[in-house]
Amino acid sequence: MDLRQFDLNLLVALDVLLKERNVTRAAERLFLSQPAMSGMLSRLRLAFGDELLVRVGRRLELTELAVDIKEHVHECIRDLQDLLDTTRPFELATDASAFRISVSDYAALLIFGPLMQKLTQFAPNMSAHFLRLGLSVGEHLARGEIDFAVLPADFAPSLPSVPLFNDTWVCAAWAGHPTLGESLTVDEFEKHPHLSFNISDPVHISLADDFVLRQGQERKVVASTASFAATPFLISGTSLLSIVPRRLAERMQVAAELRLLELPFEVPPLCEKLAWNPRFTTNPAHAWMREQIIGVTALL
Repeated sequence: MDLRQFDLNLLVALDVLLKERNVTRAAERLFLSQPAMSGMLSRLRLAFGDELLVRVGRRLELTELAVDIKEHVHECIRDLQDLLDTTRPFELATDASAFRISVSDYAALLIFGPLMQKLTQFAPNMSAHFLRLGLSVGEHLARGEIDFAVLPADFAPSLPSVPLFNDTWVCAAWAGHPTLGESLTVDEFEKHPHLSFNISDPVHISLADDFVLRQGQERKVVASTASFAATPFLISGTSLLSIVPRRLAERMQVAAELRLLELPFEVPPLCEKLAWNPRFTTNPAHAWMREQIIGVTALL
């Protein structure tokens, strides 16, 4: 294939097609009509001498060649974008960068409002898209699929990061709990049923739940949830206890009718950090957004 005869716009289309595996969604992402995207796929098939996407039942699947070139194509697009970004002056008032930030719902509750106020005031054309934090966050950062991640300090250690904030843990119960008083004993902690936090399969639990488990502390877990933010409302009206970050519990205390009790044993604090791909460290828009996230968490 002669590069001089290849339309580089097709490379952008190929990157999106291989990721979406759907002509309609790819067209929507590139603001094209479906016939236009279908035409680009036909040209790509001709250029590569391969179907690239084949129908299997009701879905499109990647051919063997498409699987082999998928990461290479994505890296080419990233490198070309980096090259173009080096020649583009950074003007905060007009910059239209769109940042993808992977966070837990707990961290989003703390950061979202103050950060959006900053964008509205100083960078009205920028956008921040908060995505659910998952176990593969380090891989997504390394591939450039997300721009930032707010995550526990011991996650994704090979990526550049800065500390953001620390939080402690508290035991939350319904304010109308029929048997609890104003303090909590170890015996009461062990006797009452608990709502725990976990995500994914295999199960990944919160740092506090993990610590309690490793210490051999007796705990009667009868329910679990993948949402920190939902926990205070889920235990309302029940006899369940749950270990939650203190800042989250204090914000939800009135709305969820909570009683907050100190844990009857020591649990290490929750230490959150901001991580990113080193390729973007010197990008001015990326650096500005980092400063804003660090700034708003410093006020927590």
